[in-house]
Amino acid sequence: MPAEATKPLLLLDVDGVLNPLSNRPPPGFRTEWIDGFEVAFTVRHARWLTELADSFELVWATTWEDSANESIGPLLRLPPLPVIHFSKERVGDTWKLNDVRTFVGDRPCVWIDDELFADAFKWADDRPAPTLAIRPAATVGMTVTHFEQVCEFRDRYY
Repeated sequence: MPAEATKPLLLLDVDGVLNPLSNRPPPGFRTEWIDGFEVAFTVRHARWLTELADSFELVWATTWEDSANESIGPLLRLPPLPVIHFSKERVGDTWKLNDVRTFVGDRPCVWIDDELFADAFKWADDRPAPTLAIRPAATVGMTVTHFEQVCEFRDRYY
């Protein structure tokens, strides 16, 4: 696998992706209170992300920003990851898109976020670099199907 700087990026949201937004998390999840929020997580995600870290540079693309490294990363047994910092300006339907576009530059990437809309999918389709946008259901989060999509992307391009 290529060196870290040349690996494709895997951009990870937390809420709605790794933390399903539901009063009753799916089976296999446990909950913890973090910074006043109840967060559900599963060791499945930890295993998947550990496997994907061999092929991708994992990046937090979440409103948790730096606190994801302090609070969420340890739950998933992840080392500190790069963080996308979001501007206060919200433009378009996918409000994170401008900051993601700037961070990603021309690197290939997979972006998993429950708040991706038509503008993000168009951006992904129009990029010259291989790009995959995945929008899980916020109440379910990242599933085995999404993990398989990321693996297929990896196997196809790398």
